[in-house]
Amino acid sequence: MRPVSLDQISGNEVLAQALYDLDGRKLLNAGVSLRPAIVEKLYEKGISVIYINDKLSEGIQVNGLLCEETKTRAKCIVREEMQRLSQAKELNYSNVSGVVDSILDEILSRRIDIMNVKDIRMQDEQIFAHSVNVCVMAIALATKLSLPIMKIKNIAMGALMHDLGKAFIAPSILNKSDLTKEEMIELKKHPVIGYNMVKEDNETTAITKIAILMHHEHFNGSGYPMGLAGDKIHYSARILTICNEFDAAINDPKNSNFLQTTDAVEYLIGASGHIFDKAMVDEFIKIVPVYSEGSIVLLSDGTMAIVVHNNPINLTRPVVRVFYSTKKKSRYKNPYIIDLQDELSIKILREVKPNLKDILR
Repeated sequence: MRPVSLDQISGNEVLAQALYDLDGRKLLNAGVSLRPAIVEKLYEKGISVIYINDKLSEGIQVNGLLCEETKTRAKCIVREEMQRLSQAKELNYSNVSGVVDSILDEILSRRIDIMNVKDIRMQDEQIFAHSVNVCVMAIALATKLSLPIMKIKNIAMGALMHDLGKAFIAPSILNKSDLTKEEMIELKKHPVIGYNMVKEDNETTAITKIAILMHHEHFNGSGYPMGLAGDKIHYSARILTICNEFDAAINDPKNSNFLQTTDAVEYLIGASGHIFDKAMVDEFIKIVPVYSEGSIVLLSDGTMAIVVHNNPINLTRPVVRVFYSTKKKSRYKNPYIIDLQDELSIKILREVKPNLKDILR
């Protein structure tokens, strides 16, 4: 399977993964042919990328860190608690704690060394899916940093609840991609609002509360709400800041800085020591594949290839299947495999999005 933008669908492709709505109802089964009418419905749902099965991606698997059931339940809990906060000004801590335990158990039991960070989500679940993704990334990073399990859970709780304050921000602001100065001031209130909602809760730990409050603080003091810098920012919040901004950069099409994974990783590295804690970024990029499975890349020898799987030891040099020569402008009848970790004379120049309809004729 491989990820494809909806605008690249010609109508003959086959859906590789079933799609579900926020309540866990199946929208489309795997194996469905993506006719124009179906593609139009996906656009209406705010879905911009899907996974397809085709000859080019034969045998390639893209595995998420969570099963669909756990992911859907987690999104539902975040939605329910945001609604409970906005309507009753209260939080069901046991609901949040229970779903975090499920996420934590699933991630740790599977012992996955590399995260598949790309996510398929509908527009109306954006905040909830984002919270779940940040939670997953925070658990993976905290584990990589060898933190004790209880601290990891407290950080995960903060990650899942980090945007609870947005329950009190007008939807017209949350759904806009280009905010006015006044609207941005309003949006920036959400960490304090979220913190105020849990600060008197005896079940919520100090680490979780601080993570919610500080998740938009930057290492150089340019963040909010307090403009803290360096070690004055709690380590839990430094973890969340990396995960929060990275997920927004690669999975939120409304984000004006929407990036490919390669560019997002470069952004993290470039902002290390300024926006982000450098030591934490150094560990984070060890678990994030620069080129995800199923992505199309241009190699230094003038060929195009699809990424088959990543090498945990060196995420910039995956195993690829070469299928096209840009010099000869011709497709290989017999695509061949290269392990870039062994073939050091060849490197990936960049991820590309070619017109495969013409190339694969």
